[in-house]
Amino acid sequence: MALRVGLISDTHGVLHPAVARVFARVDRILHTGDIGSAAVLAELTRLAPVTAISGNADGPPLSRLPRARCVELGGIRILLVHHGFVHARPTAELAAGLRRYRPTVAVFGHSHVAFVTRRLGILLVNPGGGGRRRFRLPRSVAVLTIGVRDVRARVTVLDTRAAVRREMRAAPAPRTAGPDRGCRGRRTPSRRASSRARGGG
Repeated sequence: MALRVGLISDTHGVLHPAVARVFARVDRILHTGDIGSAAVLAELTRLAPVTAISGNADGPPLSRLPRARCVELGGIRILLVHHGFVHARPTAELAAGLRRYRPTVAVFGHSHVAFVTRRLGILLVNPGGGGRRRFRLPRSVAVLTIGVRDVRARVTVLDTRAAVRREMRAAPAPRTAGPDRGCRGRRTPSRRASSRARGGG
């Protein structure tokens, strides 16, 4: 059976009323920061278990959440960072996460501009802003579906009756992990180990 994961970002203290409908049957919710208030997380938790990171606009206590994290759901690695791209180029935090964890999916926000694309076999998803309207952009969320043979994401625009949906498939991923496990990054040898390898003390 496919695993459905709700993706949301940039709520800024307000949860769009249509989110509950879109996330009605999800198994997990991932929030990629600029949450705005703990009440938003509490409301999302009524729909499904939530994993969240902090964004640049989050103050205490939300700022104490990780700025980036990787979770394993349905046998695939999902990287969460808040700020993904600047002028069509990956941010330092996204690039670092991709190198460290080598995820199947990377989810981010910040721009409030929703999109789904794939680069080098990685499904990249910005669900857009799911709460307070910013920059006159339409508000939106996404649902990630992790199937036996593929992974796909769909963006739903919340401000229109006829929801606009965009879908992109990623390459099949091995199903090796249990639900909601942390990812193990690539190990970097310590300075002492590196010194011994070079014949040092």
